[in-house]
Amino acid sequence: MWNKVNELFSDGLNKTQIGLVLGLHRQTVSKYLSLSEDEFISSASYDRHYGHKLDPYEDYVVNELKKWSFLSAPQIHDRLKENFPDLPLVTPKTVFNFVHRVRLIHDLPKEEESSFRPYEKQPETRYGQYAQCDFGERWMRTPQGESLKVYFFAMSLSRSRYKFVYFSRTPFTTALAVYAHELAFAFFSGIPEKIVYDQDKVFLVKENLGDLLLTGGFRVLIREHGFEPVFCRKSDPQSKGKIENVVKYVKYNFLRGREFIGIEQLNRDVLGWLDRTANGTEHHGIRRIPSEEFRTEKPHLMPYKGVPTVPCEKLAPHHVRKDNVINYRGNYYTVPTGTYNGHQTLVYLEEKEGSLHIYSHETGKTLATHKISQEKGRLISNTSHRRDREASLDEYEASVRQTLPESATIDAYLSQLRLHKARNYRDNLQFIARHHRAYSGATLVEAFAKCLEASVFNGCHLMEVAETLRVRGRQPLIDVRQETEAVPQADMSAMLPEKTDLSTFNTLFV
Repeated sequence: MWNKVNELFSDGLNKTQIGLVLGLHRQTVSKYLSLSEDEFISSASYDRHYGHKLDPYEDYVVNELKKWSFLSAPQIHDRLKENFPDLPLVTPKTVFNFVHRVRLIHDLPKEEESSFRPYEKQPETRYGQYAQCDFGERWMRTPQGESLKVYFFAMSLSRSRYKFVYFSRTPFTTALAVYAHELAFAFFSGIPEKIVYDQDKVFLVKENLGDLLLTGGFRVLIREHGFEPVFCRKSDPQSKGKIENVVKYVKYNFLRGREFIGIEQLNRDVLGWLDRTANGTEHHGIRRIPSEEFRTEKPHLMPYKGVPTVPCEKLAPHHVRKDNVINYRGNYYTVPTGTYNGHQTLVYLEEKEGSLHIYSHETGKTLATHKISQEKGRLISNTSHRRDREASLDEYEASVRQTLPESATIDAYLSQLRLHKARNYRDNLQFIARHHRAYSGATLVEAFAKCLEASVFNGCHLMEVAETLRVRGRQPLIDVRQETEAVPQADMSAMLPEKTDLSTFNTLFV
């Protein structure tokens, strides 16, 4: 400071001007000008040291930081209060500055707390076995400078790391999540055997000590496509780290620095990004390009035969009659046999270009499309709703049999079922085909064996036995509980559940 004062004075500035430039009082400037260089060096101003209120506690802080380098300044402040009742009154900022100075002087950088959970690298799963799914969100800017939030769904095949992403302007509901699954399956041209999830409310109503209670729409999706959901424990992101990295990748590689033009444009852009970057460049973990690795994994996926349908949550729901028809403007329109599932079964209806479109209430998928009749009291039907498209019952039986486990017990049961239920054999096969995918092969074989032994030849009873074995861990002496679909906005007190003769289950389980 002495050098600077004398330099400015030599330039012709007076004491007041020097004080304004350097932020010093005029008397301080006079003092510096009155000293020679030797006098300034020997003065107290040359090597001035200011004491700190917390200097007496420096040794304690150093020892604490050596033992626990991750401690924060607020934690140090609290421990000083705890161990030193005479600690002077200081602000949190004073403690922060003191701890920062101690770290610099004693070379004690702050480190993250080490985890005590043991980890080990897992071997790669087999092709087609696993996928992982998660949701994310991020703020974006429009060309007008406005901020808005977008939400996205991501799924990644665990072996090939082949990824799919779908964006939405609204938070994901069960119906929208189901639609995103359908889009992912169509993108992959197949379905993995198992998909790993967080315990998200769009999928899960309650963990229920391991007996998971799924949301209605998600349960329907599982039964239709036959994959197995695997739910992580709460607060355990490490168990699905692959998709956690994908979510971060989408946020910081694709979304960051991108303007929001529209949700349709964003979904088109992300497909290009997936092709050229996320699936088109070498993955650092497997040292392979996901799109090339996917060519090997694709044949191992279960086939996907569905058609993604945008959910129809804004349409008004209509009731389905027990004879599987909809009463609409004085006419009756059919839906596929088996749609009716109790007197509160609902569907969505929409008129478009002279046609009536009927959508599933749980998944939003198209159930039927009919030309609207201008007459009254007519039954407008589609023959495919009454019978399966296979021309022959034998062909249909063979197609259903291929989807069931190889077992002589199952062959024997189906033969007896056809003999005892000749008139309704196709209906029983249709019911079994719609519901058996929700159960493992071992559970199905055991259910068929029990029903064959007890001479219970009914597809509905068969699936109820399979459900009982699944829910109750195949214990013989238990109460039977049948899982039912959730009915939104319904008067639960007015509901009468369908009943099955308990003697059937007494024969099977007692």
